[in-house]
Amino acid sequence: MKKIVGIGILGLIMQFCSTTKKEEPERKEYPIIETMGFYQRFSHKLWLAGKNENWELAKFYVHELEEVTEELVRSNVIDEDKNLSNLAEAMFQDKVEKMEDAVRLKDQVIFREYYDLLISGCNLCHQATNHPYLKMKVPEDNDKFNQNFE
Repeated sequence: MKKIVGIGILGLIMQFCSTTKKEEPERKEYPIIETMGFYQRFSHKLWLAGKNENWELAKFYVHELEEVTEELVRSNVIDEDKNLSNLAEAMFQDKVEKMEDAVRLKDQVIFREYYDLLISGCNLCHQATNHPYLKMKVPEDNDKFNQNFE
């Protein structure tokens, strides 16, 4: 009887060990280039809305920047040995919150000051991630991009 139980247990162990693992779904790479595109587009539109004192629209774009930032922070993104999530949290998240304050106050002077800080956060992050050639700027009249291409 002990032999039969031992063989049964051995059979279960062998079956367990030989069972193929379920394949885990392939983890998609975080779409960092899309995220940076969102940052650029939303920050540019935020500038245009605030400059024109369309505070409801500015509020919308600040909220979009906040959501993109929260997703990046939450996703623990590592790219080229740089933790982009930590950098976004340290260099950008508070600047987005300041932009929310400026929009809520509907104050052009504060808006401009905090927008400059927001853009400097972008540029500091680009430097920290070895992309110093990506230079963002405050948009100028008829400027299609808020980027310095020189």
